[in-house]
Amino acid sequence: MHELSMSIKTVDIVVEQAKLHHVSKVTGLTLSIGALSCIEPDALRTGIEFASRDTVAEGARLMIETIAASGTCLDCGTHVDIRSHMDACTKCQSYNLRIETGEELQIKNIEVE
Repeated sequence: MHELSMSIKTVDIVVEQAKLHHVSKVTGLTLSIGALSCIEPDALRTGIEFASRDTVAEGARLMIETIAASGTCLDCGTHVDIRSHMDACTKCQSYNLRIETGEELQIKNIEVE
């Protein structure tokens, strides 16, 4: 369950930012997760709930947005939407795709009191 380590790191970053900006309570957190990231949103949600206990982020509302996956075919240059790591180029059927979006985990927004 790699989501737990990502949850802990995410909460660490949120707590660090709260301290840096002299914030005593984080009320909400918005994360953006790539469609190809292999991150299970429910597991990440549970991990963040666990990791945020006894921190300024405890009880914060968590919103998760999905980032669509896209890339470029390295053989013909076509920009393609990607649904899985096994997708081929829609123009030339090559599997030589460079994924440009869809594998990331980003903290998009931190809401505070």
